Amino acid sequence: MATTTHISYLDTIRGLAALAVISEHFVIAYGLPCQSALCERILDFSPAHIWWDGTAAVSMFFVLSGFVLSLKYFPAGQSPDIGRFELDRFLIGRVCRIWLPYLLVLAISAGLFALHFDRPSLSTHLAPSAWIVDMWHRYPLDFPAMLREAFLPKLPELIVLLPQAWTLSIELVLSLLLPLGLLLSQRGTAWLLFFSTLATGLLGVSLFLWHFVLGLTLARYHQALETRLRGRRPLRYLLLLCGLLLYTSDTLFSAKSVGENTLWLGTGLGAGLILAVFAASPRWQNLLSVAALRQIGRVSYSAYLTHMAVLINLTPYLLIALEHVSHNRLLLWFGGWLGTIITVQGLSLVFYHVLEIPSMVLGRRLAEALRPHRSLTPPPISSVLPPNS
Repeated sequence: MATTTHISYLDTIRGLAALAVISEHFVIAYGLPCQSALCERILDFSPAHIWWDGTAAVSMFFVLSGFVLSLKYFPAGQSPDIGRFELDRFLIGRVCRIWLPYLLVLAISAGLFALHFDRPSLSTHLAPSAWIVDMWHRYPLDFPAMLREAFLPKLPELIVLLPQAWTLSIELVLSLLLPLGLLLSQRGTAWLLFFSTLATGLLGVSLFLWHFVLGLTLARYHQALETRLRGRRPLRYLLLLCGLLLYTSDTLFSAKSVGENTLWLGTGLGAGLILAVFAASPRWQNLLSVAALRQIGRVSYSAYLTHMAVLINLTPYLLIALEHVSHNRLLLWFGGWLGTIITVQGLSLVFYHVLEIPSMVLGRRLAEALRPHRSLTPPPISSVLPPNS
């Protein structure tokens, strides 16, 4: 695998995970496309749930983040090239990449919320759930409350404008821990495991740190994994099957029976196995690198940011338009779901160019502006801890 930060098939995996989250929220809002209890059981409690399994998709996001962010620092084996890491550039880049687009979409959502809150919800033949109806109607927000939702590193317990942002808060914090993760991996896997256990058990760091560390570990051993798995198709299929079963384990087991944390760890391990298999399979990489799929991945962050506003503000109008064609529940469901996906993708393409790219450019320019003052910046992280002997 090329050790670049941008690998097309990984973009696609991220995009498909974002589609699963959007689909799950549509299902929560309008139910499943079923007209029988058997259909609902099959779609809800089987691996067929994967296309709208938002829980598994969130696990994939965190494992993928650790993998992609770490990969460039393992160009030639299992020891990270710490000399290539520029701490100031990385920190500024991550804040601009994640936080700035979030703030802009949050501001747009706040404006829509102000227009939406006092108006009655549209009545549609495909009845919405209380979850989506109450989203911007039950919880009034004043300006200070909106400002609290703008502080991404520490969001309030109740997130109203962009409820999906809880994952972004964790993502920002975990990605800023990457320098420490690289240093610990340089000293050995035991150090990395010890820190992760300490951080999640005693320091209150999110459980998703384990997902991020798994992604970092996959990046560290990716060359060895490729060597082991390439040419061994039966083993790859077995690992992929195990990965899919773990990835969809939240549909097979309830949180009450095994514990919520166990389910999150299981779906994260499944995501790691899937990534390991894809990393060693040129055929899968080629299939996932089709231009249309790469495009879905490229705009996935904007899709993740904007889809709740679309679901609340535009999807009801799509459903009302479809009612002029038919009142058939199945047609309305698929039309509403597909229309929501297409609308989100189109809007995300605009936001990618208008919000994401300028935010990334700004991050690079800010980092470059600090270069003349490097004497004021912290020393290279390679000098913080001695290399592993």
